[in-house]
Amino acid sequence: MIKLENIHKKFGDLEVLKGIDIEVKQGEVVAIIGPSGTGKSTLLRCINFLEKADEGNIEIDDLKINVKNASNSDILKMRKSTAMVFQSFNLFKNKTVLQNITESLIVVKKIDIDEAKKTGMEVLKQVGLEDKWNNYPSTLSGGQQQRVAIGRAMALNPKVILFDEPTSALDPELVGEVLDLIKQLAKKHMTMMIVTHEMNFAREVADKIIFMTDGKICESGKPKELFRNPQKYETSKFLKRFRVS
Repeated sequence: MIKLENIHKKFGDLEVLKGIDIEVKQGEVVAIIGPSGTGKSTLLRCINFLEKADEGNIEIDDLKINVKNASNSDILKMRKSTAMVFQSFNLFKNKTVLQNITESLIVVKKIDIDEAKKTGMEVLKQVGLEDKWNNYPSTLSGGQQQRVAIGRAMALNPKVILFDEPTSALDPELVGEVLDLIKQLAKKHMTMMIVTHEMNFAREVADKIIFMTDGKICESGKPKELFRNPQKYETSKFLKRFRVS
């Protein structure tokens, strides 16, 4: 489904990604954990070319791209196969909730306005915000705004949703509603890659955990195995900071 081969990325002299290899099966949920500044978010951004990796191959289904030779057409195809949910929601402040969801459907996918609105309302019902369709983001809580952002990603019907620390900007009391929505997507076998610091959530929802440190994958495995019996010192040291049930 998704295959990353030898992904490298530098910012100036700083090497952020040092040869990342990952495979994600269709319907699989992969949680990426690790210390801040180790390249986790950069990795997600490289998948849909919000950042352009310096070296490596990215493959989603039949689409395979060598990042050095990626054309604008290749990049557009990759972005149509993925959807990104950001830490800070990235909603249009001057557009209503429904308009935030339909914008990409109309502009990127060239869907008829009425059809886009119908899809948007169906998605809002799924995320529990159909009564907020005409509200502006400023009138919503942080949790509600993030649910709109997830709904926007869902509406695109992507092959994979990329979550970049989707709860890090939320007040603690709002985290649960967003995590519950992601859990619902996992039950529907939506392919997802999630960068998160919520260890109990990662253990519960993920099919596979990837622990990154210093721009590399240090260890990966099934949640119960990795959390209960990490094989690497770096993983064990990191997990000791968290109380994982």
